[in-house]
Amino acid sequence: MSEQEESALIDVARLRVGLYISLDLGWMDHPFISNSFKISDEGQIQTIKRLELKQVRYYPAKSSALPLEPAAQAAPAVDAAAPQPSAEELAAIQAKQQRIERLRQHRQSVLKCEKLLLESVNAIKQINQTLFSQPKECVANAVTLIGKMVDSLLTDKDVAIYAMNDKVAGEEVYHHPLNVSILAMILAKQLGLSKDEVRLVGLGAIFHDIGKTRIPDNILRKTQPLTKPEQNFLAQHPIYGEEIGRSLGLAPPVIDIIQHHHEAMDGSGYPDRLAGEAIPYFTRLVCVVNTFDNLCNPVNPLNALTPYEAISSMFAKQRHLFDAAILKSFIHTMGVYPPGTVVRLSNEMWAIVTSVNTNKPLKPTVVAYDADVPKEEARLIDLEHEPTLSISKTVRPAQLPQEVFNYLSPRQRITYYFDEASPSSAVATS
Repeated sequence: MSEQEESALIDVARLRVGLYISLDLGWMDHPFISNSFKISDEGQIQTIKRLELKQVRYYPAKSSALPLEPAAQAAPAVDAAAPQPSAEELAAIQAKQQRIERLRQHRQSVLKCEKLLLESVNAIKQINQTLFSQPKECVANAVTLIGKMVDSLLTDKDVAIYAMNDKVAGEEVYHHPLNVSILAMILAKQLGLSKDEVRLVGLGAIFHDIGKTRIPDNILRKTQPLTKPEQNFLAQHPIYGEEIGRSLGLAPPVIDIIQHHHEAMDGSGYPDRLAGEAIPYFTRLVCVVNTFDNLCNPVNPLNALTPYEAISSMFAKQRHLFDAAILKSFIHTMGVYPPGTVVRLSNEMWAIVTSVNTNKPLKPTVVAYDADVPKEEARLIDLEHEPTLSISKTVRPAQLPQEVFNYLSPRQRITYYFDEASPSSAVATS
């Protein structure tokens, strides 16, 4: 709550529905989701009275009603028993304690995730560096990496989608194939592909941009718009990749992904202008994922879209380019507000989405910013169980006040991995 907002202390006896108030208590000392909120029913007033507060802070500008008129001073009750919290209030406080524990476990998972991702990025870097000097070892290492992902991470139906640490400068090229490979395997499993098919999709995604090894770095890393000759040169990378893939002895479905991951369902893609089912199924799957990651993690970070914006753009402006069933499954998997999306709630709180609710996609779980609550005890809010709260808009991380950014810790690049410990949700770091 801004200290500059006009406020006044009022007696608890003057409370009524419609007042926006703030409680001068620790977050764990009351059952409400926030210290500051608008009173929505008489039950909340009775709960506040049981907190034994004499006064609360009232904010006129955020209220839709005026406080009750002061009542005549009543004589103090003799030996009045202290009001006791109801069973529901005690349960709410206990639920807060459970949320703190979930958040602690979540952060432990984040550390595990980041270690795994760093190892995977390093593995992809090694694969690229030995591509021509040790081709057999290169392919064997890639198969091992995909096998590790499938056997160790792809063990649960549901997926966890984590926001990753800021990219390592100069190594963006290694993050992209990892992102595409993991997310493609998530989608492949969601679509019911077999374990061997998931492996092929993952391997094709790891190698999908292999042809870029023949494109100069000054083109690959250029943050300004490419010239027409540069665009034409870059558009050759699927052809170069197909040649390299054959020299490595990769399986035909993997080579298809390498050669055709820029084709489009309407025939407007490249290099062969394939259309519809002429594009192999696995390749159509990777086309969706590759586009998403390119929108979230472009060469120029200033052009980056949030996951929410990327999915919205793909559906609203580009869905004619993709296999409709695959795109629908992808959106269902990622959710309307994918993990890592920064949002503003209807009560004006900042928050970051941590879990997708596949049954109620507009009601994900979020971690909320509150200056009165330590970061390590940040509130985990399941919007499905908070009928008075909803997401009012999404926000780019750069638009956050610095203290909110530091608290929520939204990441600059997005990556994805499977979480064996979370069978019912997809989670993002915070």
